Amino acid sequence: MKILKTFRNDTKTANIGLQGETLVVEFYENQRRVGEIEYPNNSYAYVEDAAENWILGVMTHETIKNYQKTAA
Repeated sequence: MKILKTFRNDTKTANIGLQGETLVVEFYENQRRVGEIEYPNNSYAYVEDAAENWILGVMTHETIKNYQKTAA
């Protein structure tokens, strides 16, 4: 994954990246990976908002769990 932009605060990080042609955000807390969400049909501005929401505490662990792609 090619990282396009990183958001961070004291405890959280969100990396916006590109996998093929799909935008993806990887979410970390205390340097531990929480998960990732793919955004195949959303604009870059939408994905930036998602990353900022994680940093600001609007997006929760539960949200990431509900929307991340799971292996079949």
